[in-house]
Amino acid sequence: MFDPEETGPEDGLSDIAYLARSANRVEILATLTTEPHTPRDVEAATGVSRSTLERILSELEERGWAERATAGGYTATAAGEYAVAEFAPLVESMATLRTLGDAVDWLPREELSIGLHHFSDATVRTPASNSVTAPAAYMTKLLGDATEFACLVRIAPPIGFEITMRDRAVGGQLTTDHVITADELAYIAEQPERVRRWQEYLETDVDVYCYDGDVPCNLFVIDETVLVVDREPEVCAFIESENETVREWAHDVIRTYRTEADRLQPDAFRVTEPVAAERTP
Repeated sequence: MFDPEETGPEDGLSDIAYLARSANRVEILATLTTEPHTPRDVEAATGVSRSTLERILSELEERGWAERATAGGYTATAAGEYAVAEFAPLVESMATLRTLGDAVDWLPREELSIGLHHFSDATVRTPASNSVTAPAAYMTKLLGDATEFACLVRIAPPIGFEITMRDRAVGGQLTTDHVITADELAYIAEQPERVRRWQEYLETDVDVYCYDGDVPCNLFVIDETVLVVDREPEVCAFIESENETVREWAHDVIRTYRTEADRLQPDAFRVTEPVAAERTP
């Protein structure tokens, strides 16, 4: 039988390896966490053959993860429930790492208070050789259909996105929780064509704040979609997720920096040069 007093790191790795080597083991243990099951019930629920099932049930008993219940059934022990509950996010996190690839570096490690497995639904959108502007166009379309917009950014948005942001705010179609850095503010102030748009944007009921410092990531929440944008983008690229936990985390991060930022007024920008008629790219 399993002896909890004779364990160490190697034993923990052994337990992980035990589950990792067989999807059947994970599925059977997960089934037993719901309620007591007879072997026949587990066989019907999982499709595992009777001989394999009996062997795995015996192994789970040996590890202290399952026990016999009444009427010939089996149920997961508390340890078994913890084992499968902790193992599932680990598997999802490893799969997420493969999905994100190098884009995982765009996530703010110190601010990431949720598990990587919460990004299991994520998509990485990067420019293709035949469509360099596709990610920026996608962002702009999302905003064009949205009613709620929140962000924490240290970069100026693509021009088309900025125009859509201004137009929807002016039309009363967009509520915002918008935090920019002082560096972004200074960058925008040097471009008269952007200044006019931002003045018009700020003259609406939007909430825009300036944070005097660096921020850990470029983070957008457009309705229910979260975009984590490359921190130092040469072109527009981002991680996209619609996971509810990711969305709650993103809003929390934005609110944290907003509380230490100053709200911007329309006169935060001043036009110093004539502005040519704008065209949406």
